[in-house]
This record gives sequence, structure tokens and C-alpha cells, in this order.
Amino acid sequence: MEYKNMKKAILILFLMINIFAYGQECNYLAAVNTENLKQTGQVKLLIKNEGDKSFKIHKELNFCNMRLEKLEFYNEKTKVFEAAAMSKKDIDCFTYQDKNINLKPGQTYIYDVNIKSDFDILQKNRFFETFNDKKYRFKLTFSLGSNKNCGESNYLITDWIYKN
Repeated sequence: MEYKNMKKAILILFLMINIFAYGQECNYLAAVNTENLKQTGQVKLLIKNEGDKSFKIHKELNFCNMRLEKLEFYNEKTKVFEAAAMSKKDIDCFTYQDKNINLKPGQTYIYDVNIKSDFDILQKNRFFETFNDKKYRFKLTFSLGSNKNCGESNYLITDWIYKN
């Protein structure tokens, strides 16, 4: 009988450790600067650690840790944005060597995200040039780091990013 109680206690202890270790949330502020998007095809993603603990984030963001969440084109006739078909591509990131940095409390890190080249991979070749004069908007999902430190809060979905 005592063996069963000990087994239950160990199981509960492991469950509590997993909840504590993987259930933490990281407190950060995220902002996207699209000032030069039309000219350069790049945006800046700013991440500021608003919490009192450091956590690890990716050193760079690219198509290996970014996904196109939504894409909508502006219809000039109806004057509304309409959902666009998105590619379902398999992206080879097996050779991608991910490096992390430690984001300390109060520290801000700025990513330069090359939407132009990443959309060529995520959507279709020459996407940026083909739709350069069209109005569209999109949302991106980024994996900022591992679930180890931040749990589910390491996934960032941007607000709408507008082009043109």
C-alpha cells in the first residue's frame, strides 16, 4: 500500500515540475516598424523584456521561425480587404543553425526581418515585386524562443502589417 502512495506522490511531483517549468509566461512588449517596407522590403520587429526575469530568444528571425498567418488583398471595387490563398509549402530548415541570445529585464532587441526574400520562400517567387503596386495586409507568427522558458507565450502573432 505504501508503494502505491509513493508512486502517486512521485507522479504528482513530476506533473507539478512540468507545469512550473513549461507553464511560465514571458512578459514582453512587441512592436513592428514598417516605415521602409515598400522601399526595402524589410520591417523591424522590436521585442522588449517587460518582466523581471531574463529569457532566451532567437538571435535572428527568418522563414525558419516565421509563418505567414493571414494574407488579404484590397479589392478596389468593394473597398474591403479579402482573404487570399496562401501557399502550403514545406520549408527545409534542417540545416538552419538556430542561435539564441539572453534578453535581460528592460532590454530591447530589434530584429531586421526581410519580408521581400522571406515571402519569396513562404508564398511564391517574386511575390514582393509582383504585388508591389497592390494594397495588401498580412499577419506573421514568430517563434521567439523555446517553450522551455516562456511556455506558449513565445509565439507572437503580429497585428496587421499593411503594404501600400
